[in-house]
Amino acid sequence: MKTTWLALMMVVLSSQSWAQVGELYNAEVTANTSVSNPAEAIDAAQGQWLAFSIPALEGTRSPCCWKGKWNGVGESGCSLESKHQSYGTRSGSPLAETVIVFSRIGDSKVQDIRVVGESCPVDANGQRVTWIGSISNAAGLDWLEQVARSDRNENAGGSALFALALHRSPEAGQRLHSLAKETDGDASEQAIFWLGEARGEEGFKILKQLLAELPRGERRREINFALSQNATPEAAELLFETSKSDQDPEQRGEAMFWLAQEYPRRAQDWLLQVIESEQDEDVLEQAVFAISQLPDDSGDELLLELAQNGQTPRAVRRQAIFWLAQSDNDSSVAALTELLTR
Repeated sequence: MKTTWLALMMVVLSSQSWAQVGELYNAEVTANTSVSNPAEAIDAAQGQWLAFSIPALEGTRSPCCWKGKWNGVGESGCSLESKHQSYGTRSGSPLAETVIVFSRIGDSKVQDIRVVGESCPVDANGQRVTWIGSISNAAGLDWLEQVARSDRNENAGGSALFALALHRSPEAGQRLHSLAKETDGDASEQAIFWLGEARGEEGFKILKQLLAELPRGERRREINFALSQNATPEAAELLFETSKSDQDPEQRGEAMFWLAQEYPRRAQDWLLQVIESEQDEDVLEQAVFAISQLPDDSGDELLLELAQNGQTPRAVRRQAIFWLAQSDNDSSVAALTELLTR
């Protein structure tokens, strides 16, 4: 085994492309940087991994893999052979100018994808890798979108959407927009998420547009979560506005939940206003549930106040008691027990 590993390392280290394949090791690399379109290299890469780089959106943190939790402990790098519990970007990762896309080719199609930063160690486990270097923006976007549309599983399609979201070109956002409007598959759901998570102000503007374009339903409601993950102040304001005035009661109710998760201090007073003024019972139910999600036992305190207040509508008191009964806080459960035994 040691002899094989050393031989493979010598192949890689002797390749002129080594410095351009990031931290790839234990690989048999073939360079073909004259190709600018990965589709033109797919036949030559049968049974191999085809690798190329794309320019990363400004502010992108280098993707990599970890063992266990996303806490900086157990960072291990990625493997072309095995999956990882944690795969993606973290707030503490270094900034990336480019990211590398590894695509496993078999039966003339993409079977798997890894998306990593240039500083992320990648163990090829002795696999052959065809490296084509930097490619044209149009070719890279076409490749990633085609994989996202044709492979709806996490192996390739989900990772292709992840790479598309990290691409520097503004056209990447427009392609995610097109995918998001196709409401019949997982690609749509993931496109909405990545618009919020990765695309910043551009993503916020597209999410706002999607709110006006998509029909009522589950897909449109997923915009709430995407807004909660978007770092722009405008996203938080739109989420509050959605919870206040959207014509779909379910949209409003789910917006309240994500407000409680991401903006608990601001959400607390607003949720109490909802309890006082809302007429729709389903929205009221969602508001009480959102209160139960407030952190640091503040939700339990508010639920107890609602349960004790004789002026609170009966349906709200009943929901408050129900969610108090689910609490892990011993003092909250004791207070509820006292209330019920009076």
